[in-house]
Amino acid sequence: MFTASRVRLLVVTCAALFMAMLDNLVLGVALPAIQQSFHATMSDLEWFMNAYTLAFSVLLIPFSLLGERIGRKRMFLAGVVLFTLGSALSGLSTSSIALILSRALQGIGGAAVVPLSLTLVNAAFPADKRAAALGIWSGISGLGLSVGPLVGGMIVEGAPWQLIFWVNVPVGVIAFLLGLKWLDESRGERRPIRISSVLLVAGGLFGLVFGLERGNAEGWGSAPVLVSLLGGAALLVLFYVWERARRLPLIRFDLFRNRQYSALVLTGFWMNAGIFCAIFLLTLFLQQAQGYSALGAGIREMAWTGCTMIAAPLAGLAVSRFGTRSVLSAGLLLQAVAIAGFAVLILTVGVDFPFGYQAPMMMAAGAGMGLSFTPLSHGILSSAPDGASGEASGVSNATRELGGVFGIAIGGLIFQSGAAVRTPADFGDHIVPSLFAGSAMIALALIGVLLFVRGAGRKPAPGTAANPSAASAPLHAETAG
Repeated sequence: MFTASRVRLLVVTCAALFMAMLDNLVLGVALPAIQQSFHATMSDLEWFMNAYTLAFSVLLIPFSLLGERIGRKRMFLAGVVLFTLGSALSGLSTSSIALILSRALQGIGGAAVVPLSLTLVNAAFPADKRAAALGIWSGISGLGLSVGPLVGGMIVEGAPWQLIFWVNVPVGVIAFLLGLKWLDESRGERRPIRISSVLLVAGGLFGLVFGLERGNAEGWGSAPVLVSLLGGAALLVLFYVWERARRLPLIRFDLFRNRQYSALVLTGFWMNAGIFCAIFLLTLFLQQAQGYSALGAGIREMAWTGCTMIAAPLAGLAVSRFGTRSVLSAGLLLQAVAIAGFAVLILTVGVDFPFGYQAPMMMAAGAGMGLSFTPLSHGILSSAPDGASGEASGVSNATRELGGVFGIAIGGLIFQSGAAVRTPADFGDHIVPSLFAGSAMIALALIGVLLFVRGAGRKPAPGTAANPSAASAPLHAETAG
C-alpha cells in the first residue's frame, strides 16, 4: 500500500510525534517524587506542567508558518533537536527553576514537531492514500497523549523520576539522524515574515492560555487573570486588524470563509475541550475515589487508549469509503454518550463499583477518539487549497490546544464549586456535573459537524482556492489538522 520511502517517513515523523505527545501528561504522576526531591512548592508543581503547555501552545502557529517559508524538514528536525535537548536538561535538573526552563524548551521543540510532522505526512502521500496515512498519524498522536500517565507510573514506581525524561533522548537522536537521511524537504508559499505580527499572535495566545490555566488557582475575577485574558484577546484582534490590510497576510483569513474549514477548526476546539475536561478528572477519579495507584490507574486507562490506537487507523480507511462527516459524527457521538454514561453510572451507583462496569464506556470513548482524530485532520486538509498546510496545521493545532486548556479549566471550576471534597463519595458528587459538561462540549462539536460539514469534502483543484471569493489568490499548500 505504501512505498518504502513513505513508510520511512511515517516511522520518523510518528516516532518524534509520539515522544512529543507523551510529554503532555507523563509528568503528572511523577510530581510527588519531584516535589520531595526539590522541596518544591505547589506553585512550582503547577509550573512544571504549565511551562510546557504555554510554550507549546504559543509557538504552534509561528513555527508552522516558519516551516512553510524556510522548509518543513528543517523546522521539524530543529524541533526534534530542541525537544531532545530539553528532555536531557530536564533529567539533569537539580532545582525547580532549572526544570521549569527545561520543560519550556521541550514545549518549544514540541511546537515544531507536532504540526510539521503532519504537514510532512500530508505532503508525501497522494490523495488516495492520505486518509490511511493520517489514520496512522492520528493513532500515534492519541496513543502518545493517552499513555503518558501509564508510562509515568511505570517509571516512577521502579526507577528515579529523571528517567521519564531520559527515555526521550535516544528516540530523539535516532529520529533526527534518520530524518536527515529519509525526509525530503518541502515548502509552502513563500510570504514575508513580519516580526511584529508574529509577536502579536504569540502574545495573544500566551495571554489566553495563561489566563485559562491560572483562572481556578487565582480566581476568575482576579486582576492577573482578567488582564491576561482580555489582553490576549485584544492582541489577537489587533493582529487581525493589522494583517487584514496586508496584500500577503501572515495567516490567510480567507480560508475561514470556507464554512467547512471553519466548522472543523471549531469542532477541534470543542472536541478537545470535552475530552480533556473528562479524562483529566477521570484519571483523578480512579486514584482518589477508587483507590488505585498511579500505575493501576494507568493500566486501566489502557481500555481507553488501546481502543484509540486501534480505531484511528481504521478510521482512515472508513473516511475513504464513508466520508469525513459520517465517520467524524460517529466518533463524536460515541465520546459524548460514553462520557455522559460515566456520569450516569456514578450518579446512580456511587463510586464503589468494579472496573468492569466502566470498561465498556472507556472503550467506547477511546474508539470515539480514534474515529474523530483522523477525519478531523483529513477534513481540514480537504477543505483548504494546496499550499497552506503548515499554516492550517498550526491554526488547527493551536485551536485544539486552547480547547484542551479551556476544558480543563471549566471542568476544574465546576468540580471545585460547592462543599469541600473530603471523601470518595464527595469526589463522585463533584465529578458528575463536570462529566456532563464535558459531554455537552463534545455534543456542540457534533452539532457543528452535522450542520456545516459535508460528506468527504473534496480538495480544490490545483490553483483554485477553497472558496470562490478567494479564487484570485495564488494559494498552494495542504492542510494539517
